[in-house]
Amino acid sequence: MQSSLLEPASAAWRDTLARCRHDCHHTPGWHSAAERSDNGSAAAVLVTQGEHRLLVPLVRRPLAAGSWDASSAYGYAGPVLSSGAPAGFADAALAAGIALLRKHGCVSWFIRLHPLLNADWHSRLGQVVEHAGTVSVDLTKSAQRLWQETQARHKLGINRARRAGVTARLDRDFATLPRFIELYNHTMTRLDASPYYFFDAQYYRTLVRGLGDDLLLFVAEEGDCVIGSALFTVARGTGIMQYHLSGWDWDYRHRQPTKTLIHAAREWGRIHGMHYLHLGGGLGSSHDSLYEFKRGFSPDTHVFRTQRLVVDADRYVALSGGDRGTLARLDGFFPAYRRPGARFGPPLAQTCHEVAMSATAESRRTGT
Repeated sequence: MQSSLLEPASAAWRDTLARCRHDCHHTPGWHSAAERSDNGSAAAVLVTQGEHRLLVPLVRRPLAAGSWDASSAYGYAGPVLSSGAPAGFADAALAAGIALLRKHGCVSWFIRLHPLLNADWHSRLGQVVEHAGTVSVDLTKSAQRLWQETQARHKLGINRARRAGVTARLDRDFATLPRFIELYNHTMTRLDASPYYFFDAQYYRTLVRGLGDDLLLFVAEEGDCVIGSALFTVARGTGIMQYHLSGWDWDYRHRQPTKTLIHAAREWGRIHGMHYLHLGGGLGSSHDSLYEFKRGFSPDTHVFRTQRLVVDADRYVALSGGDRGTLARLDGFFPAYRRPGARFGPPLAQTCHEVAMSATAESRRTGT
């Protein structure tokens, strides 16, 4: 097996994705933007054996004395595996990737598994932890069937907004991006979000430049006023849309623009041959208000899981205060040395969907 650590500009990263089923969250463009939001540097582990490939994108975050740890960027950038790989290849390749990261000074590796693409992922390495569910919309269904599966409260809100003159459209040129940023930041401020949930202008410029036509900005308008906006990503090869960020005008909250935006996005995806609109999960529970809001658009659910890998056991124990028992407790806050109040503080790149931090992350990101 051959293993390498790729930079976002590497042609091998893009070539591997072209040969494997993947999502937008696996792309170099997504990770280049994540460098700013997650305070790290983007990379990807590539392991090859003949025609078989394993690719795992990550963000490197600095620790002490030249060491660092790895985490998935915000989203679901789990392992990408070439089709037809023999049994045992995935774990063998992942083990080779761990050895490569250890050689480069990595201490631990936190991987967010993709609820759709990694549904069958099983590994004997580290620990795979199951979290709350996520929701997706099956865009291969007819418009009539999707509307039938929409809960009555969502239908009511969408119809009321429509009667009031609210419309939704795709802003292909991102002309309203400044308005989106304004709405999103105001929404985060109202939710008393931490600084992590605010992005500078360069983040959005990098995202637009890096994703190109795979980033969509939908806007909801009443008259000439944009009352809500939402960003979605698309992976055309696998037909997956992802709900990323959204915000709304507080003065128009009675119009419930987020419902109109999601309805418009799923119809766009259905017409354009996409297979899934993945809305993500809730506040950390499978029955909380955000999760139930998303369930209002679809009955289809998935299991979200994470994989935790200790790359350098001695360094991990040292950073965790010398307690070797932490090596057997990977299902709690991971890595242990980044738990709140610990030496290195909260894990900036792990806030969304992590066990202890997921209660506010996605609701703040999506503004629902």
